[in-house]
Amino acid sequence: MSDVLNVPMLKQLVPTGVDYGANLLVEFEPDSLWYDTSLTIAAHALRAGIRTDYHTFQRAPNEIRKHLEIFQLDAKGLEQEGSFRILDSYTGQTGLGSPEAATTTPREQEEAVRQSVKLSDWSISMAREIKVGILEENKRRLHIDDNTGVLLQYNEEKVMIDLWRTRVIPFTRACEIVALNSLVKGVASGTFHKQFESLCDGIIDFKSEEREDTIRHYVRVRSFRGKAYDSRWQRLQLLDSGEVKLAD
Repeated sequence: MSDVLNVPMLKQLVPTGVDYGANLLVEFEPDSLWYDTSLTIAAHALRAGIRTDYHTFQRAPNEIRKHLEIFQLDAKGLEQEGSFRILDSYTGQTGLGSPEAATTTPREQEEAVRQSVKLSDWSISMAREIKVGILEENKRRLHIDDNTGVLLQYNEEKVMIDLWRTRVIPFTRACEIVALNSLVKGVASGTFHKQFESLCDGIIDFKSEEREDTIRHYVRVRSFRGKAYDSRWQRLQLLDSGEVKLAD
């Protein structure tokens, strides 16, 4: 089994591949293509047979499924077999219903994530799972957050930094997960962004620019520890299918 995650979009940005156990940070502008790209990366991973978790903070789980079905993927079937998981941290925020239950037998950490956006609850479940031991079906997965920064609406910045430093990073390493966390640029304090960036193995930026009355979208790898990468801005193209690719 390979020690690196090979998904087309990430492979193009980091040619030598992303090591399992890596914590990556996506910093994106609100009008960028991060959301579409996050679903594209998830679709590419699932097609490649990579077990994938999509953590939704901003949209209902059915929206995620519908988007993947447009990509010709059977989201519900993949969930039933355990290849795909949607972690629902959105529904509970609305107060309009209970978070969607897991399709397969959930792990303790996943249940804590579904039931609460308080990081103190996450900390307890992560510590327990690390001590008990990580099950094989929970290892070597790709984990994508649509907007991790939503947690700052319910937790102080210092609490979030401490959790990532003492729980999330050790948990990611123990599970050998590749985690794509994401933050909107300019929402949190500059101190928070710098501290969070210092904890991550790589930083990827998404932005948009208006040129000649046209909005153009870009991505770049700003930093990546121990890996060769091209730090130049690369243009993104949104296809009619809804998928995103690096423009020629």
